Amino acid sequence: MNSQKKHLTDRVGVYAIIWCCSYVGSLFALQTLDIPSPAGIVLVVVTVLAFALFAYKYFRGIVQMDEVQVKIHMEAIVFSFSLGLLLLMTLGLLELVVGLNEDDWSYRHMLPVWLSFYFMGLFISKRKYQFDDEKHP
Repeated sequence: MNSQKKHLTDRVGVYAIIWCCSYVGSLFALQTLDIPSPAGIVLVVVTVLAFALFAYKYFRGIVQMDEVQVKIHMEAIVFSFSLGLLLLMTLGLLELVVGLNEDDWSYRHMLPVWLSFYFMGLFISKRKYQFDDEKHP
């Protein structure tokens, strides 16, 4: 990997850490502290902007990758998006039938699930395109 691509990859990691810290910090503050509504809205906006910046840098980083790496990441995104929609549809329909507990199945619980879907898709796609030296000399 050349130094420019490595630098972009490292920066994406920094933006991911900034977003994760802002998300966890906002979640902690909003759940445990008595914060006035305007300050809570500012926390939410800061977290949303941190994610938007991370997503922008992430997709810019994908553009710099070779074709196989782009395909791997796009397949992971499609996998995650499809499973995430399936989950939301299932939970929405189940809520009409049995009434789900908001403490267990709220919107904030969907973020870690969708991230796990993305990493599962990334794992599957990487394995799919990984060439075994014995099979492909």
